[in-house]
Amino acid sequence: MMKLVKQLEGFLQRAKKEPLNDELRIRDWRLMVQEARLISLGIKENSPGSVYTPPSSRQGESGEVYIIWEDGRLTQAQVQTPPPHEGSAYWQSQLEEWRQAAYEDPGGADIPAPEPLPLVTVEDQGIERILAGEDGILFEQLAKLLGDTPSGIHLNAGIQASWGYRHNRNSHGLAVSHQQSQYALSYSFDSLVGAGFAKRRLIRPEEWEILWQRTLGYYEALQKESSEINAQTAVVFSPSVVGELLGQFIYPNLVGQTILEGQSAFKVEDFKNHQLVFHEDLSLYVDPLRPLEWSSYLLTSEGVPAKQTVLIQRGSLHSPILRMKDAKAWGAPPTGISYGTSGLYLKSAQEKPWEEVLEGIEDGILILSVLGMHTQNSVSGDYSLSAPQSLRILKGKIVGKRDVKINGNFFRDLAGAETVLGKAEIELKPYLVVKTGVQNS
Repeated sequence: MMKLVKQLEGFLQRAKKEPLNDELRIRDWRLMVQEARLISLGIKENSPGSVYTPPSSRQGESGEVYIIWEDGRLTQAQVQTPPPHEGSAYWQSQLEEWRQAAYEDPGGADIPAPEPLPLVTVEDQGIERILAGEDGILFEQLAKLLGDTPSGIHLNAGIQASWGYRHNRNSHGLAVSHQQSQYALSYSFDSLVGAGFAKRRLIRPEEWEILWQRTLGYYEALQKESSEINAQTAVVFSPSVVGELLGQFIYPNLVGQTILEGQSAFKVEDFKNHQLVFHEDLSLYVDPLRPLEWSSYLLTSEGVPAKQTVLIQRGSLHSPILRMKDAKAWGAPPTGISYGTSGLYLKSAQEKPWEEVLEGIEDGILILSVLGMHTQNSVSGDYSLSAPQSLRILKGKIVGKRDVKINGNFFRDLAGAETVLGKAEIELKPYLVVKTGVQNS
């Protein structure tokens, strides 16, 4: 059967050139199609391949199409592989449905002209071999998880890998197809503490060992109660919690559409004036050009090449995140895109290795996870969160568990002169040491 991208591209080219009637005249179009094979393995309560986590393997094609009709109306729709033997009649009926769903948006996105592609690696041939059945490493990893888990611990885990192609086409001559891969590992002990790894490549043995030993160490510390915190206790957000905080308070406020609609903590003028919003040591940027990172890409779904974009430079607002429509309204080129916070990188001119930062903490509490993040007000930056799985730090050592509540303002945390970033060995997000409100639960 003909590939989805070839069917859809050929049909849209014909429909634009030879429309059946004036109502179906197409001015421009673009499409993005992904085809992938995926394998997934899991462990539930120390049991691999149970009814809750059965091994699975599947493949499929899907994508999206965007049409600018001759009268200026727009359509955006999801597409799937058509039923067998449907042929062009299926796509003609789809086209008529797309036309019926067309909407007016004078500021809608245009179709980009082809540009030179960036050099960025987004595929790992090792994952292709796994999906081709030539390498059983995922099953070996599953066995290792089970074999290395200490007696008495309830292990939950998941491993997933995918391999396939991504296709971008448009009516201005863009025609790009490339391979891509993804790999994700996650596990937890007694649902108390866990670890995760997600990139476009397989985890390396040394990375596996670092994650495993750190998780075991945190688990053992959680088995011991420690002393209460006090007014002088420093709060340390773990990399995973930093990712959640960025996702709740920073990312939404930097999206161009949110800013233009007046729903952000920041205004258009704040970017034009490079308003100072965080400490001058801190910078934040989008970087989809890093090789084999989960968030890296060659082209957006709109067909815009990947580019690094500085969002906050030395504490000052520099650029919002702009897709084509928002860029048009902003009067600027489209920027690099972060899909969630995985593509956001927070850096400090004064950051140190986490181990060095930890040694310098006399009195602290490490927040491993929080409850209720999604209920916090993104625009104000205020948070009030329970953190039942937290670890007490005394004289540079993790000494045991403490259940605490934290309350403060993440914008103030990032503006504070006493805020310190600790670079983790294999994490993309840092540890963040702040002075904020914290109480014993």
